[in-house]
Amino acid sequence: MDGYFYVLTTIDLFVLCFMCILTHLSESLSEKQKRGFFLAYLMIAGISVLEVITVVVDGLPSGYRWLNIVSNYLGFGLSPAVSVCLVYVLDKKDSSPAQDQNCSVLRDRHIFMFLLVSIPYGMVFSVSADNMYSRGPHFYIYVIMYFGAILYLSISTIITAREFQNRSRMLIYPLILFVMVETVIQVTLPELHVTWLCVTLLSVLYFIYCNEMWNQLDALTGLLNQNSYLNQTQKIKYNSGVLVVFDVDDFKQVNDCMVM
Repeated sequence: MDGYFYVLTTIDLFVLCFMCILTHLSESLSEKQKRGFFLAYLMIAGISVLEVITVVVDGLPSGYRWLNIVSNYLGFGLSPAVSVCLVYVLDKKDSSPAQDQNCSVLRDRHIFMFLLVSIPYGMVFSVSADNMYSRGPHFYIYVIMYFGAILYLSISTIITAREFQNRSRMLIYPLILFVMVETVIQVTLPELHVTWLCVTLLSVLYFIYCNEMWNQLDALTGLLNQNSYLNQTQKIKYNSGVLVVFDVDDFKQVNDCMVM
């Protein structure tokens, strides 16, 4: 195996460690969102290590065959679950322990389903008796599930951005295109091994995008905060129409006493 793969994986793990620290220090993320990002980063790191193991042990004596099978099995099965973890961070509200437990059970079921489909009986991949990996006749099942998870994340993000009237939501589309093109290249040229470095880059960009979206909003109302509002009004061209602004005195007392 070429040394470049070790370098890519090292860069990948360094960036993920950095993002974990940055997420931990973030003041704009809720604890729920931090857990979602942490889980996604840890899963990407784990799958990256599993990919290294599969490449290293491929072709070694048959005694390492079990390690080849288990590493591919977990790598294929857990890959789509990364997108599920990132969908989890879209909601800023902290859920109750019972709700959080239910969400964890639901995610575990998703992951179990991914693992079940990738059972290594030659359907998605196979490892021969002399410990050589090869794609199975139904490798497309994994590709469909991987693309489906990315599509799920994309649609969920677009819906959330639309609810918050986020003006940057068009940036989601180039991110989708980027990961789709990268996946097609990796499927076509499997010896490149750049998938998880690209997924790490995508997770970093997604972190930046989500933070930018949330930083534009008021945490209580979900509307534009003062800075975002003033910036937007300065861009308005007053060729026609009227902008009406109300300043209500002592409204905080009324707002605090409202029964939800």
